Amino acid sequence: MAAEQAGQLSVLARLLYPYAGDRSEVVARRLIRHFGSIRTIWSASIEALDEALAQAEECPAEVGALIVAARQLAEAAAREALIGQPIDTRAPEFRYYLVRRLGMRREECLMILFFTGEGLFLAEDFYDGGQRAEVTIPLRQTVRRALDLDARRLVVAHNHPSGSAEPSEADIAATAQLRRVVEALEVGLDDHCIVAGNVIASMRSMGLI
Repeated sequence: MAAEQAGQLSVLARLLYPYAGDRSEVVARRLIRHFGSIRTIWSASIEALDEALAQAEECPAEVGALIVAARQLAEAAAREALIGQPIDTRAPEFRYYLVRRLGMRREECLMILFFTGEGLFLAEDFYDGGQRAEVTIPLRQTVRRALDLDARRLVVAHNHPSGSAEPSEADIAATAQLRRVVEALEVGLDDHCIVAGNVIASMRSMGLI
């Protein structure tokens, strides 16, 4: 375990070196101590990163933005690999993708994923909760985006930072409203997945869709 932690520290320090220089290991150690793991650092919002480093004189202001930019680059690469591919939204690989995107976020975030009628991945929209405890499903934007993409199927996913994947009453009501709206436009709502850490609850499997 000690060797693994040393390896994580080394990787993070190398990422930070262009900005933090000789202080990169000190900054990396501070981040790991505050967030507890590389995975949590990687998932943290810019606000959370800046707050964690606000008291660190040795930390350049650009470090939080650097980590977020690196994450966005990795996410864009993963998303690009899905475009035009047939996706089984019940498959473990798809669920793992959702876990990677949402599982360790400390604020509630929302993803809308768009597919053709044959299940080919078209695009996704990501809504960061920022400082809010929860996010709502943006109906107008989702409908407009689905029509622009000529999407025929949707999957909604959001996380519960509380650690419980159980859908709330608000989740169930918002999902029902979205389903009514999109199905009137001949767009199917395949699922609404709740992500909590490594656990995913499928509202479709629970009979809530």
